[in-house]
Amino acid sequence: MSEHEQSKAIRKMADRIVKGYQAVHEKNYQEAKELLEPLLPLFHHEEKPNITLLSYTCIAQIGSKDIDAFLKSYEELKTFEPTTEKETALVQRVDEMFEELMSAISVNRDESN
Repeated sequence: MSEHEQSKAIRKMADRIVKGYQAVHEKNYQEAKELLEPLLPLFHHEEKPNITLLSYTCIAQIGSKDIDAFLKSYEELKTFEPTTEKETALVQRVDEMFEELMSAISVNRDESN
């Protein structure tokens, strides 16, 4: 692959991430999930975490009602420490969504008993 082709491929993936982030902001969670999830293995590793990408993916997952995927991603997110104010704010937002989910599950459990 030539340097130009490599640069073009990287730009295409970066554009996909940006579109995924925009889709989250526009509350198009299913679209965001479809854009971001396939990129996680490429841009997020235990040795080099991408907290921003993982946080946006969590938001897209819960927004699209993919609870199992959200819980798995959230569990992974909690193993990393945010290093910037933006990351901290994103993680706090995901934490709030997790708490809302747990509260909703608790309410549903109470209503069914």
